[in-house]
Amino acid sequence: MQRAAVVVLLIVLTVAGCTREGAVQRAPSTLIVAMAQEPVALDPLLLEGKPAYAIGDVFYSYLTNYDAGGRIAGDLAREVPTVANGGISKDGTRITFHLRHDARWQDGTPVTAADVVFSYRAVMNPANNVQTRYPFELIGSVRAPDPYTVVVTLKRPFSPMISWFFGGDDNYPILPAHLLARLPNLNAVPFNAAPVGSGPYKLDRWDHGDRLVLAANDAYYGGTPRIAHLIVPFITNDSTTIGELQSGEIDAAFLLDASRIGELRAIPNHRVVVTPVPYFYAIGFNLSDPLLADHTVREAFALAIDRRSLTRKISQGVYDAGTAMRGLFSWAFDPAADTMRYDPARARQLLHGRKIHVELSFATGNSITTRFATAIAEEEHAVGIDVSLRQYDRTQFVSLDGPWMQGRYQVSLYDYQATYDPDASWILACSQRAPHGFNLSRYCNPRVDALLERAASSYDRAARIAAYGEIQRQIAEDLPLDFLCQISEVDVIPATLGGYAPPLLSPFRSVASWYWETAKS
Repeated sequence: MQRAAVVVLLIVLTVAGCTREGAVQRAPSTLIVAMAQEPVALDPLLLEGKPAYAIGDVFYSYLTNYDAGGRIAGDLAREVPTVANGGISKDGTRITFHLRHDARWQDGTPVTAADVVFSYRAVMNPANNVQTRYPFELIGSVRAPDPYTVVVTLKRPFSPMISWFFGGDDNYPILPAHLLARLPNLNAVPFNAAPVGSGPYKLDRWDHGDRLVLAANDAYYGGTPRIAHLIVPFITNDSTTIGELQSGEIDAAFLLDASRIGELRAIPNHRVVVTPVPYFYAIGFNLSDPLLADHTVREAFALAIDRRSLTRKISQGVYDAGTAMRGLFSWAFDPAADTMRYDPARARQLLHGRKIHVELSFATGNSITTRFATAIAEEEHAVGIDVSLRQYDRTQFVSLDGPWMQGRYQVSLYDYQATYDPDASWILACSQRAPHGFNLSRYCNPRVDALLERAASSYDRAARIAAYGEIQRQIAEDLPLDFLCQISEVDVIPATLGGYAPPLLSPFRSVASWYWETAKS
């Protein structure tokens, strides 16, 4: 799943200089946006999760996107296809996008339907190292009957395709066919370090190991961004980020450590925005491991964790254990589905005095993850499960040849990034079992598969909600995953930064609208 959310990025917005009182001396033409992790490429097809969203939103464009209210809106597409406007066929298998005529690549070449067709083929090209092709496998054909029309024919009705096909739920943007179509693959090409996009900003230079320097795209169809220059240094330490916020060296930050929200709220001349997002912490059980294939062991492991107390303590009340499944199922969340409760006595009974040892693997780079892992190990020990902790670099952990994708783990702890559409096939369907997708538990239940297909084939929201409710109850019983909590994004922004929109999936979705307001007296 490019959606697996899989890499938590800390993104910091800064501007140079500050007064002794900590008020930022704003340069109206410049904003410094620091990332906690340097991307491996500037082509989102080779990225996943938050890095892909950030790079995609800054440099590139999508067919559709989400507005701040969670509604699908046109981007390169002039309007969102519906049955009413003729964009979706009555049988739900044909979707037609009509493109705007004023979009240009940053070299001046028009953006056309041929670019969309090429981008689809690039995703499906087996020579390209994309992490998932879901749900593009459900497409029968993509064609361009004219330069500004794209017709997508599906193998079966699949309503999430509207937001997945180069849309708001997808971190694959449109790529330039005139520059890339002749290449056999996109894995190691000059474009990855010097991209030509159609988005609000273009690359000035990439100082590897240090920063990106970006300039506003004057020809951007959405209007020239009011902040002319973005400087993107790579800052890897959470404490450094927060310390520089406090000192005034750093102006604003996204995706900050929730456990330090008290410190963040004390920073003068800033405001803290807490937004529940479709991210969640979950324990994943490797069902191909003989020990974890035993449902009794998984149930005992889950019963031993006081998720509500741990979440409240570790996140300082920011994350919500009661809505953990909402992090995956969004607007189709059923609050009654997850019946797992803290019951260490029952966990001991299930184990019948057995002494069990398991290894819990997780990615470094987020201090809250480490705190969760340590606390979970302590609670498991209390019921007779000995847990050893195994840490991995994030890039290594989620890579195609890494331990998670290749099944070289027993139990995992991860902060997943889902999609706003509640389709959960990417993490639950039999066909998406890793390494062919992001079903990292290797879970397969034909009933769940049938329900996933029923839900996604309908364009009626009520019918979809009913089917996803059944799915939630089934996976709560099967336990391929133990949902810990829903994550809320913690953003700290200066009082004088305008145009910021609370994130739905990525705060960078509003980057073209950011501006500095007149300083208040």
